[in-house]
Amino acid sequence: MPITQRTRIRGFDLRQLEYFCALARSGSFTRAADDLGISQPSLSEQIAKLEQGLGAPLFERLSRRIELTPLGEAILGKAQALVEDAAALPEQFERAREGVRGPLRVGAIPTILPYFLAPILRNFIDTYPDVDLHVREGMTSELVEQVLEGLIDVALVSLPVEGAGIVMKELFRDPLYLAVPESHTLAAAAKADLRRISAERLLILKDGHCLRAETLAVCDRARARFSGQFEVDQILTMFELIRAGLGVSIVPEMSRALSTGCSLVAIEPKASRRIGYIRLERRYLSKSLEAFTGHLKTAAESRKGPKPTDSEQPAACRLN
Repeated sequence: MPITQRTRIRGFDLRQLEYFCALARSGSFTRAADDLGISQPSLSEQIAKLEQGLGAPLFERLSRRIELTPLGEAILGKAQALVEDAAALPEQFERAREGVRGPLRVGAIPTILPYFLAPILRNFIDTYPDVDLHVREGMTSELVEQVLEGLIDVALVSLPVEGAGIVMKELFRDPLYLAVPESHTLAAAAKADLRRISAERLLILKDGHCLRAETLAVCDRARARFSGQFEVDQILTMFELIRAGLGVSIVPEMSRALSTGCSLVAIEPKASRRIGYIRLERRYLSKSLEAFTGHLKTAAESRKGPKPTDSEQPAACRLN
């Protein structure tokens, strides 16, 4: 396939390499020019420019034939490979543009990754086997910075976030519950007024977890005060402490699978967190990123609860 776009490499271009390979293959300026569909003078001129650019002759001009010089023999294989690779680029580009493939770097906060993201990753990988998926866990502030720096393509977080150049999309609402031991007086209650448990110890995630800020906000709105706090790194640890009767906590619906031995009681007034993704605002979105965000939306639609807004929003505009 002829190379239609000239690409220069250290004083010569790929078209000259194409002419060089054709001449080496045919052994005749006349036949090579016919094969290439150009005039013999044009071929001779380009070969001369190639030799000038390299600083040495590539062919020996004999009376009735031409032969490669040692330098010509030395570079012929590499020249053919370059010409073939360049000719294949348009087809490879079309395949890449039409297919879903390439690297995809995903981040998620610890209170989302194991409960929502992990269960849906297997299906995504099976559906798009050519996507090179990388997943990392981190705090919201870390993931926002990594999105801005281009280290990850998309991050699953609790919304809203702030950051110039970031857009966000709410996927679903994750209700928050009061988690108490099964022996607690509120274990069988339909709803819980947080002010009724002010003598309890509050179990809470360490600073940096967005669920910590959401928990404190819920308590502030309910004007609930607790006797003390235990700070932990993981929701799993909170459930272990609750089962042991060492306190109560505010936990998300998606962590319900960990709540064996505990009771989850609806909070009055109702509380929830907004689960969604953030990405860098840009015009071009890779097929793999489009496929992944579509996969997230499909998984979110299968969940019950209030329907979020359909559009992506700039991070500077908080979702209300």
